[in-house]
Parts: sequence; C-alpha cells; structure tokens
Amino acid sequence: MLRLSKKRFLLTIWVILTLSFIFYSEYLLYKLNTKKWYQIPCRNPRECTRILLVADPQIIGNLNEVFHPVTPFTILDSDRYLKNTYSVAYQFVKPDVILFLGDLTDEGHIASDDDFYNYVRRLFQIFLYPFENDQHVKHIWIPGDNDIGGEDTKVTLKKLQRFDRAFSQPSLNKINNITIFKVNRLTSIIPDYKKERDFYDTSNIFVGISHMPLMFLPSPFVRQVVDKMLPHIFFTGHEHKSMIISTDGLLRQDYQITPVTPDNTQVYEFTLGVTDMYEIMIPTCSYRMGTNKIGYGFAVIENNELKFTILWSPHRFEHLAIYLVLIVLPLLIFCISKSCGCVIKLSKSNYKYSYL
Repeated sequence: MLRLSKKRFLLTIWVILTLSFIFYSEYLLYKLNTKKWYQIPCRNPRECTRILLVADPQIIGNLNEVFHPVTPFTILDSDRYLKNTYSVAYQFVKPDVILFLGDLTDEGHIASDDDFYNYVRRLFQIFLYPFENDQHVKHIWIPGDNDIGGEDTKVTLKKLQRFDRAFSQPSLNKINNITIFKVNRLTSIIPDYKKERDFYDTSNIFVGISHMPLMFLPSPFVRQVVDKMLPHIFFTGHEHKSMIISTDGLLRQDYQITPVTPDNTQVYEFTLGVTDMYEIMIPTCSYRMGTNKIGYGFAVIENNELKFTILWSPHRFEHLAIYLVLIVLPLLIFCISKSCGCVIKLSKSNYKYSYL
C-alpha cells in the first residue's frame, strides 16, 4: 500500500511539473518576453505609420525534413511557434502595414502546385486569418529564392505566375505619406516609375522592400534601383540576421554597417531625406534557420522620422529538449523498473526450483 501511494505521489508530481511547463512554454513565456521589447509611441497618430516586418518564416515543407516519420510533428510545432510569436508581436505593434520580406516557404521553389497552395493556406492560417477582422491593416508580400527559385533552382515564369496568383498585388503601394515599392533582385525587376524625384523631398517617403540585400551587396543592378527610385530606406531579409547599412544618399561611396543583436537592442532613430539612405535587414522569425537570434522588425515612420527596433522572440530548442526529458525519462524509468522486476521474479523462481 505504501509503495502504491509513493508511485501515485511521483506520478502526481510529474503531471504537475509537465502541465506547469506546458503552460509556461506555450503561453506565459511569450507574454513575459514582451517585457524586453521597446514600444515606439506616435506623437500624432494621423501622421504616423506603424510597420511590422516579417522575414524568412520558411514554413516547413513535405520533402526536405531529415526524419520523415516525425515531419507532421515538426510542421505542427514550427507553425504553432510562428503563430504564437507573430500574434504577440502583432498585438504589441498594432500595425498599419505588414511587410513580408520573402522566403515565406522553405520548399515553394520545388513544390508541386498542390503542395504550393497548401503552403499558402498554412501561411494565411498563421499570419492572416487570426486577424482578418482588422480590415484597415495592409499586407504586402514579396517572394524569396525559396518561393520562386534563384539559388538552388532556376526562376521560371510558372513559379513567378504561381506566386503572383497567390499574392496578387501591385509593385507600388501607397499608405499615408509613404510609397512602398517592390524590388526583385532575383529577376532584376524594378517598378515602372517615371516621375522625377528629389531625394531631399520628404513629403513622400520612398520605402523599397526586397528579399535579397541591396546596399549590403552593391552591384550595377542596385545602382540602377537607387538611381531610378531614390529611396529613403530599404527593408530586406535573406541573411537571417539583422543589421543597419547607411550611406550618403547622393554620393553612395562609403557604407557604414551596424549589427543589431539581442545584446544591443534599442530604438534606432533616423531623420530621412537629410543626408543618408538606409537599408535595414530583418532577422528570420523561424527557429528552424540555424540561429537563436530570431524576431520581427518594428518600425514607425512619422513625417520624415524613422524609428526602428527588433522584437526578439524566445528560444525554442531548449524547451523542446525539456519536453523530451519530461516524456522520455519517465518512460525510461518505467521500462527499467519493469525489467528489473521481471529479473527479480525470475531469479526468485529459479531459486525455488533449485531448492525443490
């Protein structure tokens, strides 16, 4: 009887610990993590545009996972993590516009049509449907190399058309005093914009978005983009890390690079259209990308002032390891105790047989 009550006691402790950890890692952790974030207030809400930046979610596909038997579980956990972190970031920022900077999928460039549209549905379930009542929020999507090719596979017209059907949008989008234009370095496509512009004119702030870095990796194509569009700022992804690149808006000779990490997080403030133009690289928001520096970008543009910070997300692999211990260790102890019990019973049986 005493032995049975001890087992029940241990089982109760294990259940309490497991349920407490589930509540902490699946809900409370995300709420507590927001205490580390910097809020950026608006002085005049009518002249203020709040921007949430999402880079490289790369939702898991059906082909490239190493351990295929557990692929459904890895997909479920990765999607749930993205949904949780994005939901908290969305509620924190209360955005007017959300910029998705490419590599939305991990296998879109090699997927069949059925798989591709299934990935799109999953993306919408993570990033769109939970907030579909917020009709005022504008979503802008651009493709990455994992969506249409460009690195491991070729970009084809079929892949481009398939992406455009799923995310049908113009290449130029206007919100408040901001013009957001799409640049595709993978296909060398620049928006068709023929009006004369003055870099120092900040009545209309020009924001370029590209999956591939631009100023960080200068080229003749990048010079063509800058000469034609005269942007005040670029937002880019692809590198799975965050940094700020700045250069003189007209001379464009020297480039200054500022890494942004969880150790030096702050609110960066810039005055646009005065001297420098900027490129801000946004880190990946997926824990599956081989880095623990993951998060979302948060920017506010008010008149000609830009304020920017990173909303770093909590780590995930450590919590998955604890889940593994909580599940495997009790099973291991149970199996060992059962096998030891069988050995003891067997030895007693043999002893009695010899005695008789």
